[in-house]
Parts: sequence; C-alpha cells; structure tokens
Amino acid sequence: MNHADDERDDPRDARLDAMLRRAYAPPPEELLAHAALAATAAKPGRRLPWQWLLAAAALLLTFVIWHAVKTPVGPEGHDGKQLGALWAAAYEHALANPRAPDGKQFCCDPNQDFCRTCEQRFSVRLGLGQASTGITLRGCYCGLSTGGCVAALVETATGPVGVFVLPRSMDPEPELPATAPFRLARRELGGLVLYAVGGKSVDASAPLAKFEVEN
Repeated sequence: MNHADDERDDPRDARLDAMLRRAYAPPPEELLAHAALAATAAKPGRRLPWQWLLAAAALLLTFVIWHAVKTPVGPEGHDGKQLGALWAAAYEHALANPRAPDGKQFCCDPNQDFCRTCEQRFSVRLGLGQASTGITLRGCYCGLSTGGCVAALVETATGPVGVFVLPRSMDPEPELPATAPFRLARRELGGLVLYAVGGKSVDASAPLAKFEVEN
C-alpha cells in the first residue's frame, strides 16, 4: 500500500482540518449586522468600548462621503447656473445704465473701493498691477443681486467687463445662460476666484490678468 495515500486519507488529518476551519471561520453576516445595530441601539450606559468605536467609524465614513460628493455653492447658496444667471443679469443691467444723474457709472458706486471691499469681505486685498494701462475700475457694482459676490465694472479698450470675486471654497463654477450673448473668463488668485463677464467682442480675460494680491 502506498504510504503517501495513507497520509492523505488519514481521518485524523480530516478532523484536524475541520477543527481549524471552524476555529478561524469569520463570523456570520447576521452577527455582524447585529453588532452594528447594537452599537447604535444600545443604551449609552451599556455600550461597550468597541461599540462606541464602531459607531464613531460609521459616522466618520458618512461625513467623509458627504464631504467628497457635495457640490460647492456660492456665498448665498446659489449653484453654478443660478449664479451665472445673476451675473448675466447684473452685467446687462450695468451696460444699460452707463451714466446716472447721481454720478454713478454702470451702476457702480465710486465711493465704494472695490479692492478695499474685497479685503473687508475676504481678508485679501486686491489691487491693479503696474501694467494696468487702459483699464479703468468703476467702484463696486450696486445694482442687481450678484449672489453675495463682490462685483465691479472695468472699462477696457475693447469694452466694459464685469468682474465678480468670491472665495475658492464657495466657487460653484458658474455658467452663463445659453441665451446670454456674453463670454465668461476665470482666474484663481490666492484664496479667491475672479470671474469676468464680457460681450462676444470683448476680451473678458484681459482685465483679470491685471489684478494682483497686495501685501
């Protein structure tokens, strides 16, 4: 009789194998589900340390998933399309009012400094760099709603451009309405995002390149 066959067929090996399988078998799914339920359903005074850890891990996972999938909204809670529609309306409103009896140009208050207002709102002071020839900043826009963003109108050689500033953490990536005859440009500057709205024949990105963070 072959000795190798005897070792392979030895009933003691089979019993030992069965014992090891039972000893290291993972707990059934019902037990895991029961443990998770007990971690959240048990009275506070009766919860075991591992139950607290399991509950904390579940809460942490929920927070991480929520934070990863949530979509940023603007300063006043608008999504990208809503904010873009507000900006298009504000820019169109400014173009329709180039001069006003009270001295405002393009609905901008000349007494409200745009760069200083950004500093007050966002703790970042913006300024126009040395190479800003041909650019005229007309104070802060104070007409229609801009969704909580600081806005101004800049006159350039190719036409007026609306500038809108908001924190990067509140940037929902605005989109102009498909029917709006305007173009949108974007620039990140430190912790801020600057957007520019201009007509089809206007280089909206040009004035954005002129801004810089002042110390």
